Amino acid sequence: MDVLDLSPRPGRIVTRDLDHLLAALDELPADQLPEVIGALEAAKARAWARLSVVPPTASESEPDHLLGIEEATERLGVTADWLRRRRTLPFVVKLSEGVVRYSAAGIARFIAEHKAR
Repeated sequence: MDVLDLSPRPGRIVTRDLDHLLAALDELPADQLPEVIGALEAAKARAWARLSVVPPTASESEPDHLLGIEEATERLGVTADWLRRRRTLPFVVKLSEGVVRYSAAGIARFIAEHKAR
């Protein structure tokens, strides 16, 4: 993604894609705005989720590998339906359309973060 500083305030970065999106919003019919707002909120939640993930430490003994849904649900203690509905969790890895795996190290971090709360 190309980054372009378009702001009047130094240090504030706006991406070229975001600039185009903002321009397109001005042209969008009002009846389509609720759907766009929903998509923007989902993107915002995903960005916050990424920021809240604890970076891996050198002490993690297990190298990361991808898990299928059965092993991921077992580690998390949730159902497959629950996990499938939460596509924006930070450990979800979408390989292609309809093919999803789960980061073992990401799940371990997720569990550690949520135990601390």
